[in-house]
Parts: sequence; structure tokens; C-alpha cells
Amino acid sequence: MAKTIATQYGEFLNYDNLVRIGVITNWEDAEPDENGIITPDYEMIGTDTSGNQIPMGNYKTPEAAEATLKDLYEWLNREAYAVYEIKSGGDE
Repeated sequence: MAKTIATQYGEFLNYDNLVRIGVITNWEDAEPDENGIITPDYEMIGTDTSGNQIPMGNYKTPEAAEATLKDLYEWLNREAYAVYEIKSGGDE
């Protein structure tokens, strides 16, 4: 089953090399807004067979990240040979 995932960052991932795809809260790049409130980004991460974590997409809300993960899951269940492009998270 040859499936390719195109990340928001212009990289192409071979699905066969991924062992896990999930969403994490990214505090590393979080910066305070004008009110001093620090809000993290939510990042879709793929883990390959070597244990490397590969950023796939970045989102402002956990709901947006989870919705994209759900779309990817649905696509993986119905497509045999194709390319899936990770949706944009809006303002990046």
C-alpha cells in the first residue's frame, strides 16, 4: 500500500515508514501575546520506524489539529494509492 503524506512544510512522508501519528501541545515556540498570555500551538507529529519525530502540521487550536488528524485517518482508511496533503492551520 503505497501512500504518501505531504506535510505543511513541503516534505513528503511514506506512510509505510510511520508507526504513529498524533497531536502534541507545543510550548517550545509559544510566545506571550500583547496581554502577556502564553498560548501554545498544537502540532501533528509522525513518528517513524527509527523513533524520529517528524512535524507534519501546526495548528492554533487542539480542535483544528484533531479535525485534521481525523481527516487523515479517514483518508488512510479509504485510499489505496494516493497523496494526502496536510491542511493549513490558518494563520501560521
